[in-house]
Amino acid sequence: MDYFNVIQHYYSGNYTDCLNEIEKTSNSDDNILTYYNGMSQLALKKYTPGSSASNLGKSMDAFASFLENKDASKLKSSITVGSSNGFELSLLATTLTILGELNEALDLCIEGLDSITTEEDRTSNGYIELSLLAVQIAILKGDQAAATNIFYSIEQRLTLNNEAEIIQNLAEAYVKFGKNEDTSGLNFYYFEELAQTNPNWKTQLGLLNLHLQQGNINEAQGIIDVLESDYYQVEQTDSAETFKPHFFACKITLAAMQGLNNVETLKKELLVLDPEHPLIKNDKDMNNRFDELVAKFKN
Repeated sequence: MDYFNVIQHYYSGNYTDCLNEIEKTSNSDDNILTYYNGMSQLALKKYTPGSSASNLGKSMDAFASFLENKDASKLKSSITVGSSNGFELSLLATTLTILGELNEALDLCIEGLDSITTEEDRTSNGYIELSLLAVQIAILKGDQAAATNIFYSIEQRLTLNNEAEIIQNLAEAYVKFGKNEDTSGLNFYYFEELAQTNPNWKTQLGLLNLHLQQGNINEAQGIIDVLESDYYQVEQTDSAETFKPHFFACKITLAAMQGLNNVETLKKELLVLDPEHPLIKNDKDMNNRFDELVAKFKN
């Protein structure tokens, strides 16, 4: 089966279109379709449990439950390297990441990638997706060397087809973003082309982050204005809700760069939207460290 449209829509942020592509098929136990069906539904906050009776389908149900109750026991007990495929390992690694267990999450990804032995694993079974996740976790940890090494090992570990190259290109873009490399060159053009060919919330936010990284205040403000237009706020309502926390994080960054006085107000709004957002957590950590320093010198 050709999965190109499914994967392209998903990684472009067109989750509804991704689901529409999947609906055209009849194989509910296909692992690739099960994974992208579940992840798209979760992105839109419209998950339907029991869509697949496969092991991956059951793991996806457990992951959806975890997102609601933060109980990871079922995922941790049922998913292991050697007996679970790359898709299932991605679900567990994502779970660990959400719980803040970044070292364990990255170790799981690398152990899973190192366990690849069959040609089926090299061409499918979710290991290109696991590679992308490993890159993302390494960047989140601030370990650029690990992210770079994982990216460059993709071609050694896997046999890449057209849809896998979509994911590989995205992994490369993350690595370059994390290293502040090609910010005004190839990496910028990559996100700019995505925003032009697939104008939606995810691609616009990707380009917005590149402008913020370069300090392009006027261009960043222009994208924020676009995302606040009726086309994005009304006609793309589902996506607007999905990406709202990320949008507010960008607005906070830009407001700080502009020296505006509404930064704290925006932070409070983000706190309501997503109390676990990395910007909120980092801000809280910084405030705690500052309070510790004040207390230290006060005494």
